[in-house]
Amino acid sequence: MYRFFKLICILLLFHLGAASATGLKDFEFAKVLIEEEEWAAAMNFFGLALGEGVLNKQQTAEAYHLRGVSRGRLSKHRLALRDHQRAVKLVPDYVSAWSSICYQHAANTKQLETAMEACDLALTLDPNHAPSYALRAEVWHGKGDDQRAEVDFARSLQLDPKNWGVYFNRGIFYHNLKRPDDARTNLARAYRLAPVWEQMKMVNMDIIRQYGVVN
Repeated sequence: MYRFFKLICILLLFHLGAASATGLKDFEFAKVLIEEEEWAAAMNFFGLALGEGVLNKQQTAEAYHLRGVSRGRLSKHRLALRDHQRAVKLVPDYVSAWSSICYQHAANTKQLETAMEACDLALTLDPNHAPSYALRAEVWHGKGDDQRAEVDFARSLQLDPKNWGVYFNRGIFYHNLKRPDDARTNLARAYRLAPVWEQMKMVNMDIIRQYGVVN
């Protein structure tokens, strides 16, 4: 009887070890897919890793957050928001997840007060988190406080001066304010800093053509 029980324990440990290895491999592979912007595949592999139930709390929070990023890129915004919220429930000081919650509320649910609270919390946790300043600038703009928006855009670029996406968004911001010279300067800067595949997308945008960014 003892030998039978011991055999069962060995088989169980072997199964758990194999599951753990598979879950961790899925988690690490999903992060590689994120870097390559393979959003659908990353979303699926994060799901597999979470389903194995072998990640520690920090890894689980990261998997939820990054799956949320992937889902957001695939326009699955409700599911993305839910994943980011799961991440901060596990790790309450997860700055990037709070920043993503800010984005989802600002861009999709249009709950600007909730978005502001999330961005403020992210910046309380990390006062040098450049993406959160850029996102909060968008929230200020949505609330009609363009002076504060401009300050936050400037702070974001002070912290991350080569972020083409923030220059692009600030260009749109200045376009909305009917400041064409500032809009053109920022859109041109965004184009010069953007990777080649993003430049290929930008050349077909009406606003890029409108401001003569690409000859």
